[in-house]
Amino acid sequence: MEVGFAVAGALILILTGARALWFAELNRREALRRAAFWRQAAAEAGLTRIESSDDGLRAASGSLQVRLSPYQKDKIGGTCVEITSPWLAPGLTLRPEGEGSFLDSRLPKEIEVGDEDFDKEVSVRGTPALALALLDPDMRRTVRAMLRGRLVVRGHAPLWASGRLKQGVVEGGVLCIDVPEYSSAARPSFGVAYLDGEYKLPAILRAALDFAARLVVPQDLARRIADNQASETEPQVRLLGLLTLLREFPEHAATREAVHAAREDPNAEVRLRVGIALGSEGRSVLLGVARGEGALDATSARAVAALRNSLTLEQTSELLRNALKTRRLTTAKVCLGILGSHSGHHAVEILAKVLLVEKDELAEAAAHALATTGDPSAEAPLLRALSEGPEELRPAAAEALGRVGTRDAVVPLHEAERQPALRGVARQAIAQIHARLAGAAQGQLALAGGEAGRLSIADDESGRLSLSDVGDAAPPGRPQ
Repeated sequence: MEVGFAVAGALILILTGARALWFAELNRREALRRAAFWRQAAAEAGLTRIESSDDGLRAASGSLQVRLSPYQKDKIGGTCVEITSPWLAPGLTLRPEGEGSFLDSRLPKEIEVGDEDFDKEVSVRGTPALALALLDPDMRRTVRAMLRGRLVVRGHAPLWASGRLKQGVVEGGVLCIDVPEYSSAARPSFGVAYLDGEYKLPAILRAALDFAARLVVPQDLARRIADNQASETEPQVRLLGLLTLLREFPEHAATREAVHAAREDPNAEVRLRVGIALGSEGRSVLLGVARGEGALDATSARAVAALRNSLTLEQTSELLRNALKTRRLTTAKVCLGILGSHSGHHAVEILAKVLLVEKDELAEAAAHALATTGDPSAEAPLLRALSEGPEELRPAAAEALGRVGTRDAVVPLHEAERQPALRGVARQAIAQIHARLAGAAQGQLALAGGEAGRLSIADDESGRLSLSDVGDAAPPGRPQ
């Protein structure tokens, strides 16, 4: 009995060992077939210095080093193609958005290139200048497809392959492209079969090499970014490219060329930045944006603000009329502020019209601008706004009267004090007027001098304005 168990155990061991040897032999033959297939594919793809090794196959294409090795991920295996070079996008990484790791804190900050669809799908880390130089429109389409599992091949239908760009341990980037095989259940009994067919690996290698060559850092980053501007369809990418050129390559000839070419850019935000960058040469560009030529309200307002010191009264008035007509309220407010820096009847007339016709923030902006003029003629429209204007406008009118009002504004402001919402601002305005009156002690004014309605310094130590009887005659219509 014991002898029988021993024999059975020995047979099991022999069978187990034989099975292991059989599988090992199959794996060895499979590895040999795979190595032979890799060699053939590498040669057909034009690779040189082809050498087999324990960890796969190594080859070269110019300055690019290529390594082929097997991979297995989630029951799907295939060939991993790694292409490296010290000049392959150094410092740049490309991977699907949201695919993070604990190493992220060691990587450069994530950047956006300005293409909304691309930025949603692709996480880019590295320097903005290199990213904008390499990621032209065609390259962005290629990267998005690669991250989805399809490698774009020029003149050929996309092939099944997915990739990432990471950074090597030493220097330079590493382009990793996984070429999946059929599942084990569907794999033919002979050779290596990829999803696109058994003989597609050479085409994939050529496409991967072409892709890697386009990731090699250009010798002149500024020139490459400027050249990309001409074919760029996304305005935000053009804007970021322009700002990068101005920030990092301000003296480069390519920057000057790009800036001058961007004066005709269809996007108003780009033209705004160009106009500002060109200084006095960009004044006409800024005027076009300020008039609202294809510009959002905020953009045209910034153009007006940039022109502030060079605008004449007539130009400012024209821009204001245009902004009011198109209801670009932010731009109109900036124009009102500039008009406030102009004194004279014409500026006051324009501001007064806005004060009495417009509502809400525009009317308030007009009130503040009237005060800024420092012109005595601004008092009349402000007094009218104080007494007849909407309730929400009256505090602004009272505040403005404190800055520009004369003796004639004191009594109306005292009357406004009766309104709880105006009490504080009206008192402050009266105090400001008192302080400006020549020879007046702060806060001490009274009707005096023998003429009704005239103000003079009062002796009342309380500092309050009093309507005391003045002269021998009472005002008409009032009993003595």
